[in-house]
Amino acid sequence: MISGPFLAWMIIHDMYLPAFVGQAVSGATDWLDGYMARRMGINSVVGSYLDPLADKVLIAFVALAMVDKGLLHPGLVSLVVLRDVALVGGAVYKRASILEWKWSSWYEFFNLDGARPQKVEPLLISKVNTVLQLALVAAALLQPDLGNAETQTYITYLSWLVAMTTVGSTAAYGAQHLRGGATWKNRL
Repeated sequence: MISGPFLAWMIIHDMYLPAFVGQAVSGATDWLDGYMARRMGINSVVGSYLDPLADKVLIAFVALAMVDKGLLHPGLVSLVVLRDVALVGGAVYKRASILEWKWSSWYEFFNLDGARPQKVEPLLISKVNTVLQLALVAAALLQPDLGNAETQTYITYLSWLVAMTTVGSTAAYGAQHLRGGATWKNRL
């Protein structure tokens, strides 16, 4: 979560290649953290909230800075950020509903004691969307220093893929909610 604002600062100060390296390191450590947790059988409720939140914070800060520098389209970034705000809001709403809108502390709300565990489980299309978002950010960060007209065409195609998977994942979560399904996995 901390890397997002720092990478945004780099982008605003035209430090695109260092920001690219920082984003690659953030992505690699995020993947490694998840891999190690799965391999070692460590999976926590808190981690199921914090991991996707950290991804959303990283993407939001970096993408907003890239809009400021003209590297990403503001409409696309608005779509992504609004979807993420809706997903976080939906997760909070769902958790509050599960607790029947009664909890004594944030400790209880986020189930830090593990008494009533509900882990957030992202949909496959949402994972694909995150990978495409990270690829788009990486490609767009390289464009000012290493790109040309042809690579800009690929960035445009990737932008459309991100837009489609953003809309698709939003629709999938909405449909799941309307069906009464859950992105939660009960561990009772």
